[in-house]
Amino acid sequence: MAVGWIARATKILKTDATGHITDLVYWIAAPALLFSTIASADLDVVIGRPLVVAAASGVVTASVFALIARLTMRPAVGDLTVGAMSSSLNNAAYVGIPIAIYVLGSAVHGVPIMVFQLGFFTPMFFVLIDLCTPGITLSILTIVRSVVTNPMVIAAFLGFLCAAVSLDVPPLIANATEMIGQSAPALVLISFGASLVGQRLTVRSQDGHMVILASCFKLMVQPACAFGAGLLLGMDGHALLAVTVMGAMPTAQNAFIASARAGVGNHIAQGTVLITTIMSLPVTVLIAWLFHLAALV
Repeated sequence: MAVGWIARATKILKTDATGHITDLVYWIAAPALLFSTIASADLDVVIGRPLVVAAASGVVTASVFALIARLTMRPAVGDLTVGAMSSSLNNAAYVGIPIAIYVLGSAVHGVPIMVFQLGFFTPMFFVLIDLCTPGITLSILTIVRSVVTNPMVIAAFLGFLCAAVSLDVPPLIANATEMIGQSAPALVLISFGASLVGQRLTVRSQDGHMVILASCFKLMVQPACAFGAGLLLGMDGHALLAVTVMGAMPTAQNAFIASARAGVGNHIAQGTVLITTIMSLPVTVLIAWLFHLAALV
């Protein structure tokens, strides 16, 4: 993020560079990462209670956020959708893996949530936000076209197809998609940092209120939902701690990519990504401490 901010502030990156980087991530790098991650996943290991917890906590968090924001602030549909995405979409890969290793001792706990978030949640939100783009006339044809032409949806479908039939992706394709996909985190962070130059967010504005609400949901409500869902599914000990900690991951930068492409909710995505990225590690350490204090692990 700092590199992106410095590059834009010193005019190394031009005004329109953020848009070009965003398009590169959306159409090429992120789909490559999506396909590479899902195609190489062992679905027999991934599918289980942690995946159900990831799905339940994500859907409940996004839905309750949307309801409360709609009733209290009445934002535009695009802003509401970006807010819901920012409140529930986990950065389980780039930030989640280091935190999982630090707090939980293993990166394997991030795999189920990555599969759900990348395979289902992220494509769904990208389609919804695309449909909120100004000038779009909603119709059945528009919705179907948005789904079948969305690069995230296509990459997720192909990845699940390969994983489901245990298809060995040819090394040339596998290596290329993995290499291109690995560029996505850096490109997103550079683009995000560059977009912050000259931006100011007033806490008393509606966008400021949305950022605060989305950040609270991301860091408090979603891990609480994950904890509750885990209990209902009979999880305990380290397994319950793992799903709770993974629920407290920061907002994924894909929320920023989606908002930047559609031209809606930019400040909401920027603010929530920044706050949750800074606060996520202290929150996860606090969760681990509370589990030990309550003798749950």
